Amino acid sequence: MAKNNETAHGSSRAYWLTALMLTITTILNGILVGLLYSRTVAASQKSSLTMSTINSLNGQLLDINSDILLFVSGSRGLEATQQNVDRKITNFDKEAGNLNSDQLSKTASGRYNFAIQLFEGYKVTINELYNAGDSTTEEGLKKIAQLYNNEVYPFQIATSEMFNGTIDIASNETGELQKKGFRLFITIEIAIVGIYLLSLLAVYFMAKAAKKSQEALAEREKNLAEVDAKLKSTRQRASDLALSNLLTGTKNRYALTQDLTPRLESDRFNIAVFDMDNFRSINDTYGYEFGDEYLATVAEMLKEQFSSIAEIYCITGNEFCFLFNRDISENQAMAHAQNIRNVMASPFNIMNLSVQLTVSGAVYHYLPGDCLNVNSLLVKLDTAMRNVKLNGGNMITSVMNI
Repeated sequence: MAKNNETAHGSSRAYWLTALMLTITTILNGILVGLLYSRTVAASQKSSLTMSTINSLNGQLLDINSDILLFVSGSRGLEATQQNVDRKITNFDKEAGNLNSDQLSKTASGRYNFAIQLFEGYKVTINELYNAGDSTTEEGLKKIAQLYNNEVYPFQIATSEMFNGTIDIASNETGELQKKGFRLFITIEIAIVGIYLLSLLAVYFMAKAAKKSQEALAEREKNLAEVDAKLKSTRQRASDLALSNLLTGTKNRYALTQDLTPRLESDRFNIAVFDMDNFRSINDTYGYEFGDEYLATVAEMLKEQFSSIAEIYCITGNEFCFLFNRDISENQAMAHAQNIRNVMASPFNIMNLSVQLTVSGAVYHYLPGDCLNVNSLLVKLDTAMRNVKLNGGNMITSVMNI
């Protein structure tokens, strides 16, 4: 009897020890998973904020260049151009000053700082452009256009490429950080599973005939499955965050690159971009919060009416991209593009105010092998759309296949 009591007491201690090990393991697992999730979310948010700021700077750079093009073409006088450009450069410098490049890696920070240096050179060439000739005469405009093509435009393109390069580097580094976090998660989970297995084996060999031990084992396996499901959900949320535009709820430029890159060599498809004309005036007049609400409202309307015929992306600022479904023909794509422009250009009630902007766009009937990468495809579309804006905007054009 005493021996049986001693055996029962030993089994009880084994159960308690096993239960304690499993409890500690579960708590550690929760803590480590929480830390990994917090780290992934923090890195994604930091990267998203930094890339959003650099995207904004790139958009302001294009906006400044649009004003310069109006001056070069003779559509706007010197004084008005100087006032607009000076104000936008001041806004650019202010926003650039608020971005802490120390948050970037050494490589990304170097690319970003070089972009800022190029922008300083861009400002110098703009000042030289003002004095290049008399903008009221044909001869003066020729001199201004020549200086713009030889000096100003190369600086603008180089600066924009450096900003895009910074964003690409930051995005890749965020992806690498997420991969490292995933590998660490796998290592931890293997160790946790190993501990679980050892505990379960101990329970099995010490009390294999106990029914309660078998029920506890089933319960622990169920808990393990629930933890694994939660971790999979966490990884999916982190992946969705990296490929989504937080403001509009649509996919972003990185998602577009991921979706299109495998199709460039062998697929034909229809793709279009749209940009609200003079959107900057909304931010300048009503503030960025109002402008953000405007974009979010437009995005919701676009998703509601056109998500069945195209994948919708917000790629930069107020520029939307539509990748039409495979069964959409070229003529259908052009018709849909007109409908999209009409919807975007319709009045919207934002914060009890009715606002309405015209919209410019470009449609590309892409053929296999037309472009080496997604960036070159977007350059074609943006160039065509920029030409529309230079001619007054509020139109849709087609990209010519070369």
